[in-house]
Amino acid sequence: MLAAMNGRHGAHRWILAGAAALLTAGTASGAPDIELGRYLSNECVTCHRGGTARSTIPNIYGLAEGAFAEVLKAYRDKRLNNAVMQNIASRLKDEEIAALAAYFARTKRP
Repeated sequence: MLAAMNGRHGAHRWILAGAAALLTAGTASGAPDIELGRYLSNECVTCHRGGTARSTIPNIYGLAEGAFAEVLKAYRDKRLNNAVMQNIASRLKDEEIAALAAYFARTKRP
């Protein structure tokens, strides 16, 4: 192992391996996957892109993660009544809801 660290190319390999380990550890630690949230957001954006405080479709951009997740889980569990949202939320796992919540909390309306 020490021999691999000698020389410029060996050091680069160690740096890349360390960076890969850190990235993997970040997602394994339970942190929401924002890129997954971005991927899943297409269906949400279809309706919520034009949402405002006064419209029947709310603005979800910048909404706190906890609030976003709680509302989506309430639709999934049919504690909130809206057939469209219940249908969409029923297909989502907790990890996907967390990823969407993380993405929209950090995203401004396009």
